[in-house]
Amino acid sequence: MKVAVSGSFSWRTTAGALAVAGTIAAAVAIPGAKAEMVEVAPGYVVETDESVTGTVRIAHGFGLIYAPMPITRQLGVLEAKYPNAEIVWRNIFTTTQQRDAMLAGELEFGSCTPGPFLQSWDKGVEWKVLQVTSGFDAYLMVQPDGPETLEDFIGSDMKISPGTNTAQYFTTQKLLLDSNKPADALDKNWVRLPHPAAMQALTSEQLDGHFATADYALRHQENGMRRIASFKEAYGTFYAVAVCVMDRVVDEHPALSRGYAEVLKKTIDWIDDHPDLAAEALSKAVDGKVSAENFERYMTSPVFTTMTGNANLQEHARILNELGVLENLPEGAGDFYVYPEDAGAKW
Repeated sequence: MKVAVSGSFSWRTTAGALAVAGTIAAAVAIPGAKAEMVEVAPGYVVETDESVTGTVRIAHGFGLIYAPMPITRQLGVLEAKYPNAEIVWRNIFTTTQQRDAMLAGELEFGSCTPGPFLQSWDKGVEWKVLQVTSGFDAYLMVQPDGPETLEDFIGSDMKISPGTNTAQYFTTQKLLLDSNKPADALDKNWVRLPHPAAMQALTSEQLDGHFATADYALRHQENGMRRIASFKEAYGTFYAVAVCVMDRVVDEHPALSRGYAEVLKKTIDWIDDHPDLAAEALSKAVDGKVSAENFERYMTSPVFTTMTGNANLQEHARILNELGVLENLPEGAGDFYVYPEDAGAKW
């Protein structure tokens, strides 16, 4: 399977603005320390590194689309790799919230998606993608007798979720432009509903369209709802999920940064080789609220894939620039990625 920002900040970040005391001790070799190979799961072996000490704080979002991160967490991979460090994991809902925590010096690593990442980069936040981990599709779902096309919503009172300044919102803007319609033609049709509430609202006919991500889209299909648009139709690729990091953290802790990136790649290899065990770990990560059987079905479906590159950020930046959301465009992959050599041809 390898294959939107809130807030009104407009500053250029500086070292002074980010002068927050770090919690990671310097990665200095410990005399006599020997690396060991530790098996964290059947078929998954990690090499220890005793040089990293102190507290490492990591966050990721919720749900299937972030799968390699909570699976890494559930298996205790980083805890095994860095036995002399304290690994503190947090669930934080949005890219924007994780960005703010990293800016405040409260996190070393967080998860991010293209829209919020690019808008923050455009405003001067000095951060980059550490490692691409996965990609997902989203479907605009309607009732069986609902609108036939996205354009049918124009000029109507029909409502779409999950709201403005989201990946779904910018995707519909692009699709409207592709159809020679004004990008803002549906701005009055959006309502802000989280996915679980939107699923119920569409089923009960209190909502006319739900641009649902990944497993939520599949559940709609199972309930007889109909797809009229998707991310892949708009971009030609999956919508990427990645780990992001502030430049200063990479500068101060290069070995740790490279180590986390390599661990994520190993987790992705393991997921691809052991989808049943990966689904079991992901189910445990959500306290069994989703069964391992369902997670395995979702992870092997057309709406999800593991990825280690080709996040298509350059194209996303071009589209957001065309929509008037971004002022700046990248000069090369190094503008967006800690390790541009790993970014892929569709960086």
